[in-house]
Parts: sequence; C-alpha cells; structure tokens
Amino acid sequence: MSFWGHDSVANIDADRAAREVEQGAQLIDVGEPDDWFTGHLPHAILVEPELVDQEMPKLAKDRPVVVASRNTDLSISVAATLHDHGFDVAMIEGGVGAWKAAGHPLIKADGSKA
Repeated sequence: MSFWGHDSVANIDADRAAREVEQGAQLIDVGEPDDWFTGHLPHAILVEPELVDQEMPKLAKDRPVVVASRNTDLSISVAATLHDHGFDVAMIEGGVGAWKAAGHPLIKADGSKA
C-alpha cells in the first residue's frame, strides 16, 4: 500500500501538500525555466516535463513526492511517469494556482517572494 493510500496517483489539496512537504515529502514544480524565475513553490525541484527521466535520480524512492504545475496535463504526465517508476506520488489539485490561492507563497529564482 502506498503512502497516499492509493494504487495510482492521488490528488491532494494545497494545505495537505504543504503539511506533507513540512514532514519530508519531496516537492516537484513542473514547468519551464521561465516559470521557475517568475515564481515557483518553495523548496521544490524544477522538473521540465521532457526531462523527467533525467531528474528521477535526484529523488529518493523512500519518500513521497508531491507534484504541482501550471498545467494539469503536465502534472498528470510527470506524476504518472514517476508512479510507473515506483515513486509514491500525489498531485496538488489545482496545481500552482491552488497553492497560491490557499495562501502559500511562491518565490522567484533569487529567493524573493513572487
């Protein structure tokens, strides 16, 4: 049984995602470098969708992964790829927009608030 209680990729809200990250879950912000520079989730790893296979070695398989993006299709694609490779994955329902709407910060590449 997976951490998230699902055999496939779970959807979680932004508040739960923030709690899970505080407790050690890995956070992935799916997007392009421009997204990263203008505003990304704190403590996240940037994963460009076409480079997910190259980024996987940076992730620990023994820790859950939370995925967010600005595009639901990209989140689904990256989360499914990670799940297929044995990672325990959940997606933030509503992605980066939901994260921000819930009052959680976004930061720019220089560390300042977006």
